[in-house]
Amino acid sequence: MESILCVDIPVQMISCTDTNGKITPLWFRFADRTGEIVTVTINKVLSDNQDKNKVGINFSCTATICGTEKNFSLRYSFFSHEWRIAQFTA
Repeated sequence: MESILCVDIPVQMISCTDTNGKITPLWFRFADRTGEIVTVTINKVLSDNQDKNKVGINFSCTATICGTEKNFSLRYSFFSHEWRIAQFTA
């Protein structure tokens, strides 16, 4: 499982944006350290700071990865329009 726990890497994201502009990440995929494509469905968005950070949005999420529930952070940059896995937490 360690091979997929890459952090600070770009991800391909599928998200939903409501009529007020609020973004909700749904699922993403990325290449792990071995080059394998991993798809992760987000179980729950625990928190976000869409109103506070004018450079981008930080999301705290949970998902089941390799049969284990993991908490992690995702970042969306307004300038580069890029999603990244920021970190995995315990």
